[in-house]
Amino acid sequence: MEIFLYVLALLVAIFISNLLNRFVPFVSVPLIQIGLGVIIAIMPITFDLQLNPELFLVMFIAPLLFNDGRQTDKAALWGMRMPILVLALGLVFATVVVIGYFVHWMIPTVPLAAAFALAAALAPTDAVAVSSLSGRINLPKRIMNLLEGEALINDASGLVAFQFAIAAMVTGVFSLMDASISFFIIAIGGILVGLVLSWLKFRLLKWVRGLGMEDVTFHMLIQILTPFIIYLAAEELHVSGILAVVAAGIMHSMEQKKMDPQLVKLNVVSQSTWSVIIFVLNGLVFLLLGTQLPAITEVVWNDSGSSNLQVIAYILSITAALILLRFLWVYISWSIGAKQRQKQNKKTQLPKFRPVVLTSLSGVRGAVTLASALAIPFFLDDGSLFPQRSLIIFIASGVILCTLVIATFILPLLAKSEEVTTEDERAEIATRIRILRNVIRELKEQTLPETKAATDEVIEDYRRRIYDLQQNNISNRGMDERERAKRLEIIQWERENTQKMTDEGRIVATDSYRYQHYLNMMEQAIKQRFRTKIKTAWMFLYRLIMLVIHPKKWRRITHKVKKGISKDSERFQAIRQLREDNEILIISKLKEQLTKENADIIGPLITEHTIFLERVRKEHSPRGKRAKFEQKKREVQVVAFQLERDIIQNMFEKGGISRELARDLRQNLNMIETYLYDDFLE
Repeated sequence: MEIFLYVLALLVAIFISNLLNRFVPFVSVPLIQIGLGVIIAIMPITFDLQLNPELFLVMFIAPLLFNDGRQTDKAALWGMRMPILVLALGLVFATVVVIGYFVHWMIPTVPLAAAFALAAALAPTDAVAVSSLSGRINLPKRIMNLLEGEALINDASGLVAFQFAIAAMVTGVFSLMDASISFFIIAIGGILVGLVLSWLKFRLLKWVRGLGMEDVTFHMLIQILTPFIIYLAAEELHVSGILAVVAAGIMHSMEQKKMDPQLVKLNVVSQSTWSVIIFVLNGLVFLLLGTQLPAITEVVWNDSGSSNLQVIAYILSITAALILLRFLWVYISWSIGAKQRQKQNKKTQLPKFRPVVLTSLSGVRGAVTLASALAIPFFLDDGSLFPQRSLIIFIASGVILCTLVIATFILPLLAKSEEVTTEDERAEIATRIRILRNVIRELKEQTLPETKAATDEVIEDYRRRIYDLQQNNISNRGMDERERAKRLEIIQWERENTQKMTDEGRIVATDSYRYQHYLNMMEQAIKQRFRTKIKTAWMFLYRLIMLVIHPKKWRRITHKVKKGISKDSERFQAIRQLREDNEILIISKLKEQLTKENADIIGPLITEHTIFLERVRKEHSPRGKRAKFEQKKREVQVVAFQLERDIIQNMFEKGGISRELARDLRQNLNMIETYLYDDFLE
């Protein structure tokens, strides 16, 4: 029971970290997860997690590196191959040597081989940690491509160096010549194993597909199992499982482009599934760091042979040494590259200070460093304890925290800010158009044969919105106070006219109530009240509970309501007539109020309600087959609205738009969604 509660606490913490990051996007997810891990560690859960080092590597590192290979931009990786190799190979081995000797000199109680192991664990950078730093670090694209390519390869080189250092420490035997030869054999062997096993996997999938097995679940299980199987197979053959899964990931992405277009659904499911898996795995790594910190801190604080201030000084000194070494390496290597290009009569210049600093500070340590540190064995071959294991893990954890803090709070100050606000009109319109185009792209990727016609019509609606924005149509912008007040006044006109028609007996009280409910939703969408969100969430939760507890009863009620609506044509026509009368009244009143001073507000509203009037008049015609099509279109619209909300939230979290603009975009979307939501009127 204890292990179940522990795992449940970890999963809940991952969910909470994602939720908290939505509210405080300026704080990185890893930092939040580390804090939650500390809270879990002090909770009254008696279970004590002790991960086997080899299990830790295969459980976390294999799928993380496989996904890195899948997601890497191959063209950018090849185009920047020399700068990437200089960092991913040259800087890694320089870090192992320089930082290793530096650690051994500063902390004599740490043997040289153990110091090399610590330096090898600290050598790889973590691009996932950089990208998850609240998304507000607007690094130049070239630097981001460099960081991603570096992280893909230096994970492998750093971990291979780490394994050699640990082997030397555990066995007490080390030969530079033997290690160099073994490194190339193990590296090349690992790459070959990854490529061969990936090729066999794709031949198997092709054979299975030839038998007519297009089951998405089957293909996804093969994908998920791939990194674990390839890693274990490579390790059994005594070659690098790390390089094997990296090669497999790259080959997977290249082969995926050749697949049959019929597998679009599989690709969508694969992308969503892997995004969840990687987020959970990274979250677990940082949570485990948080859970280990109290115990490690207690051991180091009380029995490390060093004072507390010395331990903190060790962490800060090693962090500073890593940044300084990275700065010097980047500046010197870029300068050499610039001089070589000058010899080739190419116009170039020495590297600028700012990009070098950004690249140096972006060397964040994360999951790979922690996984390596926790993979340090407890005992040597002679049965003695691994010297200063707790201190090494604590230093690695401290360096991870320092680099995360630097990248979270210092790096954004140096990176250019490109946040769009409501004060920048042209940038705001460009941002709105970009959001709508992203929605169109997402809808196209998710199109299924049975929903293609409905999706095409929804996409056409979005294209019309883009056209309106391109024509600088003010009705598509966020509402100012004048427009908000006028819209609320229009709702009041509709209320008064609805009540008048009810008093005159032209519409029954039940229909009047339903339309008043529609007007209330309109008003709440404009005001964007907090209770509206609570009410919507409660309605969804109530329907979900009813569906789970009494599914048959709920279906009978829904069927009865729909059946009653379809038969009550007089009531349907009455509500349609009410809507038509209200739209005519609104257009008439708006035209009476139209002046030169308020034309920027009244004019678009007249156009808007004229469109609504034409739409209502079309709906007077018999439904027939159109009803089923409208239902499918409505379902696609719901998906599109959610995509639009997700894109807005993502842009806000990445610092692309201000909080004010994000609020206006959501408010405008609420208005559009309310206008299109007709179910409650039927």
